[in-house]
Amino acid sequence: MLYKIFCEIDNLNIQIKIKNKKLSLIYEEGTLPLELKKAIKEHKYEIMKRLEENEMARAKGFLIYRYGELYEYRYGLGAYLFIEREGDLAIAWRANYMPEEKQPYKIKMLAERVTFEKAFQEAENFINWLQRQKRGVKGA
Repeated sequence: MLYKIFCEIDNLNIQIKIKNKKLSLIYEEGTLPLELKKAIKEHKYEIMKRLEENEMARAKGFLIYRYGELYEYRYGLGAYLFIEREGDLAIAWRANYMPEEKQPYKIKMLAERVTFEKAFQEAENFINWLQRQKRGVKGA
């Protein structure tokens, strides 16, 4: 449902933000359909949570696709970390690709069928580990 709401908001060129812990919409008068307004009001807290999660992921270095349905973090040539939502649950995994190949040659699951928070935590732990490894190499 959130994807549909975000997609419609985007298509109508409506900006949605959190200001002072409240949802704020910026749009031209007459461009917000009543049905969309009702859907936003009904899913206000889920929308706010998704916006906060997206900002948290962006701050960690993730690219965000499909309004927070998929997150991508590139940490090397052909090396990616993904978080993907599957309904109320999420999965986090790493995938390695050879140049010009569409299928990964290696996949490592970090978290499967867990809450988004747990999947993000596992991904964040991996990113933190990577950063510690890089610092260790520089100091050697």
